[in-house]
Amino acid sequence: MDKRSYLVPSLLALVLHAGVLLLLAGHWFDHADPRELKPRHIQAQMVDLGAVSQALEKQTEQARRIEEARKKDEQRKQSERDKAQEKQRQQELAAQEKALKERQAQEQKVKDQQAREVAAKEKATKEAEQKAQTQRQEKEKARVAAEAKQKADEQAKLAAAKKKQADEQAKAAAQKKKLAEAQAKAAAEKKKQAEVAAKAKAEAKRVAEAKRKQEEQQRKEAEKARELQELEKAIAQEQRIAADRASQQLMTTMADYINAELSRNWRVSSAFRNGMEAVVEIRLFPSGEVDSANLVQSSGDSGFDNAAVQAVFKVDRFVRVAEVDPLTFERNLRKFRVKFRPEGLRW
Repeated sequence: MDKRSYLVPSLLALVLHAGVLLLLAGHWFDHADPRELKPRHIQAQMVDLGAVSQALEKQTEQARRIEEARKKDEQRKQSERDKAQEKQRQQELAAQEKALKERQAQEQKVKDQQAREVAAKEKATKEAEQKAQTQRQEKEKARVAAEAKQKADEQAKLAAAKKKQADEQAKAAAQKKKLAEAQAKAAAEKKKQAEVAAKAKAEAKRVAEAKRKQEEQQRKEAEKARELQELEKAIAQEQRIAADRASQQLMTTMADYINAELSRNWRVSSAFRNGMEAVVEIRLFPSGEVDSANLVQSSGDSGFDNAAVQAVFKVDRFVRVAEVDPLTFERNLRKFRVKFRPEGLRW
């Protein structure tokens, strides 16, 4: 309770008691010698204690009302101060909320800008990869066209050699036929004309020479046939070498393509350390779709292993694998293994 509520009544009671004491003080201290008293005019005043008491009560009531009015005024002022403080607090909260929203909007703007920059970089990287892939495809097409032209030239040479051999065989057949006719004519002439024995002998010599020439021609034809056979073997060998080279080149191209697809879908974390290595065995369908991806050698870090396996499933389909001939696919691409390392992929 406020001590000031007792102050005014206490002061009033003190003043009342002091007045009573002053009124009675003359009776307490006025004891002079009766013999020295002289008659004089005495003035007296009656004090109505009831009226004094009522006055004191009225003053006390008035003081109480004043105190209550003062308390109400204090409460009103305190309420106004509380309202002002609450209003100020609400304003501060509104300002803080506004500042927070502005800061969040600024942070969102920065995030959006960063997202746009990342998207632009990814788009540029993808375009560069596509351009490089197109250039490799064009080089591969040019090389295949050159090999096809070389093969066509070799086949044309082989056809010319065969035609020449056929022509020579036709000539040999004609000569053989001519020789047979000459032999028949010589025999007829020998029968018919004995006198021309010398001529027949000369004819026989000519026939023998023709026979020798025929045998020489046959030997040459056999030699040419052997050379032609060796040429055919050499062409076949060159064709096999060209096919092997084309297959190796194709596998190199496919390995680069598969590594590029895996690298594009592999999320390399900063937590991965150099020296980690996970080997994943990949099985494909002829269409290039992923049949399975199994971890056959762990790096010792489950996060690294899972990232490697998930990179294969994210690719889902290696589109260019469908362009490979069935034999090459079964030999090299039906099942293969890839080593995932933080510094790069290896077959």
